[in-house]
Amino acid sequence: MDFKDYFRTCIELMEEAKTDYLVIGGIAVSVFGEPRFTQDVDVIIFIEKTKLETFLAKSEETGFSFDEKTVLSEAEERGVFRVFLEEFHLDLLIASTELERSALKRKVLVRIFDKDVFLPSKEDLLLFKIIPNRPRDLIDAEGIALRHKGTLDRKYLESWAQKLSDEAEDMSIWNRLMKVVEG
Repeated sequence: MDFKDYFRTCIELMEEAKTDYLVIGGIAVSVFGEPRFTQDVDVIIFIEKTKLETFLAKSEETGFSFDEKTVLSEAEERGVFRVFLEEFHLDLLIASTELERSALKRKVLVRIFDKDVFLPSKEDLLLFKIIPNRPRDLIDAEGIALRHKGTLDRKYLESWAQKLSDEAEDMSIWNRLMKVVEG
């Protein structure tokens, strides 16, 4: 299986499971920022934890493998889990924040590898990238900001950065946003 077939299978899983989703990570960054190599797919899924076992059953039907006990434990403890398809893996994050719900409402439809897929808006992806403060994510955020300089919705970005900073009682998210967009 090549990466294109793997990616399409990931999206087909979301469609067959009737699960709202947003593709994030390297795939989304390659659309909105600087293209970069990735060997996995990262997806935020909008699912109630009580329906996770049904989603996992559909994953198995689609050809994914996983250790159910590990997946259920990781989903419960961290809200993140991984399933495998041949040599590839799919990282799934269970949506749990207001920002993620907002991003779903603002999703954009993009054609990737002959599949229509949902991505967060460029602004929401940029926010997802500055929050964790990991070096790779900050480079991705800078690429998005540079590519869309002058067209980003600054009011939206600043509003969310302020809200997130206020909630955390820490202005580092706001400061990272300002550094990235004013680069």
